[in-house]
Parts: sequence; structure tokens; C-alpha cells
Amino acid sequence: MRSILFVCAGNICRSPIAEALFRRIAASRPPLAALEIGSAGTIALDGNRATADAVRVAREEFDLDLSTHRARNLYGLDADLILTMDGIVTRDVNRLAPDGRVELLGEYAGTGEIVEDPYGCSCEVYRACARQLEHLLLAAADRLERDAGRGTRDGGRGTQGAGPGTRTEGPGTRDPD
Repeated sequence: MRSILFVCAGNICRSPIAEALFRRIAASRPPLAALEIGSAGTIALDGNRATADAVRVAREEFDLDLSTHRARNLYGLDADLILTMDGIVTRDVNRLAPDGRVELLGEYAGTGEIVEDPYGCSCEVYRACARQLEHLLLAAADRLERDAGRGTRDGGRGTQGAGPGTRTEGPGTRDPD
């Protein structure tokens, strides 16, 4: 596996935190250090900044800087593994039919959890979301390391997409179940 893309709705709350935090986690684990890591949103407006609360919580909880993050729309992006935050986002990602394996982050991490959207909520809701993301991302990293040790590059599915956020000509032709 070469690339992972974290996807939420607007790419201004959950997925930017997930991207930044997973970059740090992956950098500390040699089997994951070379992964290309990105984020996007199914309804994102390209160029939007992360919300003030996402920036604040990422800084206070993890000493991560989201101030330069700019939202990207998922349309035309691909990655080997696309991890989504909730069922609606998963459905929307599948409708866009990107190349790569699409899975709910909580399912991939083995908990089945969804990550609720904190947009418009209090800073404490953002804080709880960030802590949940940390827990799920650590579990996902553990799984990726196990898979790398077994020689599977894609979590066992055999897909080889482009790097995270690589633009293609448009959505594929896969049926969006």
C-alpha cells in the first residue's frame, strides 16, 4: 500500500485532524513512514480552511498545526485505501467511485465506530472527536503494520491506486452499491 485518504463531508473538521494525526503516527512507525497521506471531503469547497475549533483542538490536544490546511473535494481523487468517517460519507464516496478500497475508519480499526461530525458544535465536542480519531487511527496503524508484516500492501484486497489526492479524469464506472 502506498497511499491513504481520510474523507469526511467538508474536509474542514474530522479528516484534516485525521490526516495530520496519522502523518505523525505513521512517521513514528518505520513500516508506515513512506505512506502518502491525504484528506478530502465529499461536499468540500476547494480552498476552505479548517474550522477554528478544529485548528484549536488539534493544536491543544496534539500540538498539530492545521492553520495551513485547505479543503479538497474528493471528486477525481484516488488512493489505495480511502477511510471514511461515517455511513453517509461512505455512501457518497462509493457514488463518486474513486479507485481504491473504501472502508469506514471504525470498521477498518476493528471497532465499528462512526466519527460524528462536530461541525457547529462546541469545542468540547471537537475535543471528543479528536480523541476518538486518535484511538481509531492508532488501531488502524496497528492493522496496517500487521498487514505490512504479512506482505500485503493494501489491507488484503489487492488494489493499487494512485497517491492520495491524485486527480483522475472523473468518477469511475463502478456501481455504487
